[in-house]
Amino acid sequence: MANTQTVKIHPAVDNGVRRSNPDFSGGVLTCHCASRPVKVRVGAQTAHNHVCGCTKCWKPQGAIFSQVAVVSRDAIEILENGDKLQVVNKDAPIQRYACSECGVHMYGRIENKDHPFYGLDFVHTELSDADGWSAPEFAAFVSSVIESGVDPSRMDGIRERLRELGLTPYDTLSPPLMDAIATHAANRQAKPEPTAARQSAAPAAAESRPPATATHGRSQESHPPARNGGSIFSRLLNKLLGGSSR
Repeated sequence: MANTQTVKIHPAVDNGVRRSNPDFSGGVLTCHCASRPVKVRVGAQTAHNHVCGCTKCWKPQGAIFSQVAVVSRDAIEILENGDKLQVVNKDAPIQRYACSECGVHMYGRIENKDHPFYGLDFVHTELSDADGWSAPEFAAFVSSVIESGVDPSRMDGIRERLRELGLTPYDTLSPPLMDAIATHAANRQAKPEPTAARQSAAPAAAESRPPATATHGRSQESHPPARNGGSIFSRLLNKLLGGSSR
């Protein structure tokens, strides 16, 4: 069995996962600036809290995982010094608003309405001094910590420590969240085109169809071209997460 005595995951869980309060209704997140800190109110309990090993989520100094949860975007309110906020990467699926001075990510927002998680903001509840936030439930993108510099030889110990804390390690997201993504993809794939669009597409398709060729006395059409880049599910995951390093 791997030695887990010196394995550190994140300050919020290293001494054990704190239980959530079912009656908790939110709190204020504060950046790390000593003067004019950014303050953001989260006016609801969070969900799907977890530790994340990706290279995009903000992590406190010395931590190899971040801790991140989601909440309805309607629950987010900037209270103080919002002028200091800036988007870390405007091309990323998640627009992460960080303090321009201390670098702490205050919330992440999705503007693409076709995204499976549209309507949810990503927050780091450790930035609040209130007790009762939803407890971390699992560990996501565990193998991605190698991309941030963790020696691969440490992975057995890291996964064992996560299990000791009750945070089942996954190299993607948890099964409920993966199911939500797959459901979104299936619903979009099954959604029929408007009748007008199908009717207008039919003549063009007929004109562009390659001629039939004779094969042993039978009429056989040319094979259709291969689809691009894998299944709709895999393409969606790449769009959702921006590749392995997110």
